[in-house]
Amino acid sequence: MISTTVLLAVLGSALLHAAWNAVVKSRADPVIGIAWLSVGSGVAAGLALPFVAVPVAAAWPFILASTAIHTVYNLMLATAYSHGDFSRVYPIARGGAPLIVTLVSLAFLAEELSDRSLAAIGLLLLAILGVARERKPGRRAGERPTAHEGRTGDRSLVFAGLTAVAIAGYTIADGLGARAAGDAVPYILWLFFVDAWPTVLIVMWMRRGRFASTPRGDIVRSVAGGLLSMLAYGIVVWAMVSAPVAVVAALRESSILFAALIGVFVLKEKPGPVRIAAIVLLVAAVALLRLS
Repeated sequence: MISTTVLLAVLGSALLHAAWNAVVKSRADPVIGIAWLSVGSGVAAGLALPFVAVPVAAAWPFILASTAIHTVYNLMLATAYSHGDFSRVYPIARGGAPLIVTLVSLAFLAEELSDRSLAAIGLLLLAILGVARERKPGRRAGERPTAHEGRTGDRSLVFAGLTAVAIAGYTIADGLGARAAGDAVPYILWLFFVDAWPTVLIVMWMRRGRFASTPRGDIVRSVAGGLLSMLAYGIVVWAMVSAPVAVVAALRESSILFAALIGVFVLKEKPGPVRIAAIVLLVAAVALLRLS
């Protein structure tokens, strides 16, 4: 059973995670948005480095591996948001990861999960599938999407799926890395400082001439999103030091509940009955995880 402190911390992290993703999606060009977000998290982490120890040598292979995976994750996520709706991309990207993490944890990390934990993860994935498969509002059952919707929808599914694989990869790498480091805080800060800059440099090359001309308001919001990102993930890595990686990873996916609320009240989306039912399942899965 995970402690109440870890439970509340990871739920708070989930809310922060949904918030910074909404910041990225709301930018005119999500790829540029996620680069400025990386600037925010990288600078903030860099300012804190003089106050923490350098991670032990055993942690650095995990930091470098996580940096490579996070760079892929950032680019895939931003590209997915460029082609798809927030309420579709987010659940697919976040929902595919727990299954992958669970399988790897059971096979290679020698972690044992209770039947309740496995049932909760299954409910969570079922709920996410319901959100992802919901028809576009106003479309009748059996009605086919337009050619343009089909192309953009296919692209968003592909990039969201690749994002899920990357999430699983860095979740496992950082769970092991934080344990190797022995102290989650230095590991988190050095990770965010190191992994920010590859994304920034790649986007500066991809968006030559447009990156530097980003409106000041977009820069401020994206940098603030970077601070939320660092805090959200820092909480998760800290939690994985004392709780099973697969359970923490699955519990964090309650961010989809918060994303649904942000979609309704901030992005003005209109959830249908399938999405509402999926949200109920998500709440049930979180409760079941608490009892595991």
